[in-house]
Formats: sequence, structure tokens, C-alpha cells
Amino acid sequence: MHTIKMTTISLIMAGALFAAPDTAIADNTAEKMEAAGYFCFAAGSDSWIHCLRAEKLGNPAVPVKVFSVDGQQFLGTEELLRYDIYWGQPCPQDGASTWDWLGDPPYFACHHFHTGHHD
Repeated sequence: MHTIKMTTISLIMAGALFAAPDTAIADNTAEKMEAAGYFCFAAGSDSWIHCLRAEKLGNPAVPVKVFSVDGQQFLGTEELLRYDIYWGQPCPQDGASTWDWLGDPPYFACHHFHTGHHD
């Protein structure tokens, strides 16, 4: 009986941990992300604000938070894959057959939300 209760409690707590970041990010702004130690910059054809942890550059994958031009609205996430581990996988969330090459830094990028850039 004790094992079942502990397992149930553990599962509930794990679910809360995984759900919390999405809600927290959705309420954030680029300014709040910078205050929390993220590096934020305007990029892309829409000049959306991209925020990432600078110390993550160099890692095989780098998560990026994307905000509106004014930095007030959370738009979604982007994943960066380092050039040496990218093998041509599709970017279905953005309707693209391949990821976008950034060049510098040497990463390929895929938005995890539909941007309409590749229709």
C-alpha cells in the first residue's frame, strides 16, 4: 500500500515539474529572460527576439525561446542542432523539408511552432 501511494505521489510531482516550465515561459517576456541570465537578440526575417543561454552554444542541441519583435509575446521555441549532428531531418512544425542553416554559429534551426516562413 505504501509503495502505491509513493508511486502515485511521485508521478503527480513529476507531471507538475514538466508542466510548470511551459506555463512559466508563456508568461515571460524577453526582458524577464534577460534578467534571468539569457542572451536575447533580434534575428530572422521578422526580427523576432530569440533568447538562449550563451553557455549552451557549442552543445549538440541548443533550445531557444522566441518572442515577438517587442519582446512581450512568447511565440514558441526553436531548436538549434550543431552542424555535425544534423542529418537532414525534416522540420514538420514549420512545414519545412529541412532545417535552416544559420552559418554563424554553425547550427541548423527549426521552429517548434508554425511560422508560415516555408509555406
